[in-house]
Amino acid sequence: MAQSEPDVRWQADLDRLGLEAGPSVSAAIEIAAAADAVWQGLSAPGYLKRCHPFCESTEVERWPGVGSRDQITYYSGRNYRRNFVEWFDGVGYDIELGERPDQTARVLWRITPLSATSCRLSIEVVPFLKQDLSEERKRQYQERLFGPDLRHYLECVVKGVDYWIRTGRDVERD
Repeated sequence: MAQSEPDVRWQADLDRLGLEAGPSVSAAIEIAAAADAVWQGLSAPGYLKRCHPFCESTEVERWPGVGSRDQITYYSGRNYRRNFVEWFDGVGYDIELGERPDQTARVLWRITPLSATSCRLSIEVVPFLKQDLSEERKRQYQERLFGPDLRHYLECVVKGVDYWIRTGRDVERD
């Protein structure tokens, strides 16, 4: 799990839902911009369309803070609703994908200042696994949805944020 996680009480809730956290997948990048500038970008409503190379559109339902919700549509046509369940001003937020009790993952976005003019952005995806599945089925599920393709996807997203923040230009479709 994330070492930077300010509060891990959410993990205890998984057991009540018949879920468990699987091994996380993450990507990070150093951005040549102040942490405040990155936070300003990542806390703006609808920001994802500007920095995400696979995002066709973002529809904001509620914003900002805990309880924020948006829906992203990928160029592939796939849709995801993001439910912001934690909001740490200046630091990041936690998102759950899917609706309870069928959420599929928790996504932790974190900004760590490195200096007055640089910071580290990390995105960590913690998959939720059904406890009643066999170990083999859990492994297959993780491999299919949370394997190398997800790591590559996260690397593209953090690079997109870096590009957008440094240049002020929107990332183009990939």
